[in-house]
Amino acid sequence: MSVFSHSLPPVLRHLALGGVAVMAVSGWGGAPVWAQGQPAVDAAPAAAAPAGKFLPGSLDEPVQVLLKNSLGMSFSTVPGTPVLFARWETRVSDFEAFLKATGRVWNHPPSFTQTGDHPVVNVTLQEALAFCNWLTEKERAEGTLDANQSYRLPTTYEWTTAVGLAVGRVTDLAVSQRVMDKEAHPWGPDWPPPADAGNYNSREINGSDDGYTHTAPVGSFRPSKEGLYDLGGNVWEWTWVNELTAQSNGVLRGGSWMYFRPETLLSAYEYKVSGELRAPSVGFRCVMEDKRRSSVFLTETDKANKAAAQARREQLTATPSVSAEDVKRRMAEMAGRNPDGTVAVRQLPDVKSLKAASAGKPYTNTLAMNLLPLDVAGTSRKLLSETEVRVQDYELALAQQGKSWTNKPPFAVRENHPIVNVTWTEAVDFCKWLTEHDRTAGLIPANATYRLPTDAEWSEAVGLKDEKGSTPAEKHLADKVHYPWGDSATPPPYSVNLDTSRMHGYQDSHSYTSPVASFTGDAGRFKDLAGNVLEWCQDEWPGATGERTLRGSSWLTSEPEALLSSYRSHLPADSVRPHVGFRVLLDLGSP
Repeated sequence: MSVFSHSLPPVLRHLALGGVAVMAVSGWGGAPVWAQGQPAVDAAPAAAAPAGKFLPGSLDEPVQVLLKNSLGMSFSTVPGTPVLFARWETRVSDFEAFLKATGRVWNHPPSFTQTGDHPVVNVTLQEALAFCNWLTEKERAEGTLDANQSYRLPTTYEWTTAVGLAVGRVTDLAVSQRVMDKEAHPWGPDWPPPADAGNYNSREINGSDDGYTHTAPVGSFRPSKEGLYDLGGNVWEWTWVNELTAQSNGVLRGGSWMYFRPETLLSAYEYKVSGELRAPSVGFRCVMEDKRRSSVFLTETDKANKAAAQARREQLTATPSVSAEDVKRRMAEMAGRNPDGTVAVRQLPDVKSLKAASAGKPYTNTLAMNLLPLDVAGTSRKLLSETEVRVQDYELALAQQGKSWTNKPPFAVRENHPIVNVTWTEAVDFCKWLTEHDRTAGLIPANATYRLPTDAEWSEAVGLKDEKGSTPAEKHLADKVHYPWGDSATPPPYSVNLDTSRMHGYQDSHSYTSPVASFTGDAGRFKDLAGNVLEWCQDEWPGATGERTLRGSSWLTSEPEALLSSYRSHLPADSVRPHVGFRVLLDLGSP
């Protein structure tokens, strides 16, 4: 039994598991009614693996409602949400019935062969929504749905709940459960996935063959505990935020037959794309909602949340030996992570243990960032950060200003990964904040400032002191010999974070950003001058008003010339990219 159901009051517990106050149906021949009793259980499609059906019984077993509609689509209850989830992805046969009934012209079959029991692909978000609307109107007209019932796409939160993440099922989520959510795949925390886990690109994962080159018939692999198939693999599934949100963009969940990178197959992974995307790896799954059931569910959920919060307060204050200060500290510990798993409360260095910045000396600042003299001789009054600015550095700066980092990338990042999706202006603002932070601590003089490095200073750090040209544009690719790791065009294996999926003869162990300083491939003292993320510099790009210079390469880089130390690129200063970040330079000014 899930931890969610044990944490709820009896009424909601039964509702979540389908034991009480569920919709009972007689073959969908009449309008569903509210009733208490044993739900009907339907079998999986002919092509499916064993369904692992659960019958009503002990509360220690997950009890389900399985309903079948006019297209033969089977639906199941899921703990933590009032909607009924389709047990498999929408099939080619289902979509063909929609096209025939509506007279739509749709000429987007994939290049590979599919039968009627395969998941439909090459469907846009709007087409998936149109299917749900058509099916709703069809069954209302047939009298099998009433005005309170409808088909739609699952929300991202409902999909999160269906895949089994604790954040959707537990009312009083512990920090450890949030961490486990971040590391969970639909089959569990282990990697690689078991052979029966789903239709993924198994040849790229571990060289095995799952029996399918492209899509597989729905239900071909092991279902979830609630009997849902292909929550991982086969095809990406469209989800939405809510019915009031414009659907110009969408969120895909679950991975597909094409994907093999561990990060993209995490249960919590959200693939944010244009709603107009049409791809042979993208399909959808429906849910059926009854607003009456949703109303009861939401009311009971609210009661459960309030009861859990009250119980927690009483537990913390009931023991006489627990002081008010202890309660405050414990509450802070329990809130140690934000809902997305990032650290909310970070331990900073004791300022008294830090030495003031001085010319030619390494310096550790108030954020525990290490800065090194720009010159090898150690006389420079310019100190460059050894690594790119981390997520933890940037989030703490925003938190102290009452802000938060909302523009997160669509892949998982941890506290020690480089910050990305920040504009040039936001990077400059961080430098200004850090200047005041270190001045207040008495660690830098009044005339010292943090800023972005200039193009020339970045070149000095990477070992290019005598470049030809006077502007970044003139210096771009002027040197065709030197690389951050040396003179070889190919970096040593596992020495820099690049896009290895498009490169031959080189590998690394990260699909997206990596923790800063994960590699030792840079010939100099500064880390990640190659790979990980591109870095904003101070300089404007000549002839491009409002654009700023970028240096280095990133996890998206694969082109040979883009690996050269002399390579430059440029973007508008208000741009955000998931492969662009920055590092800082501390200018100590005149003595």
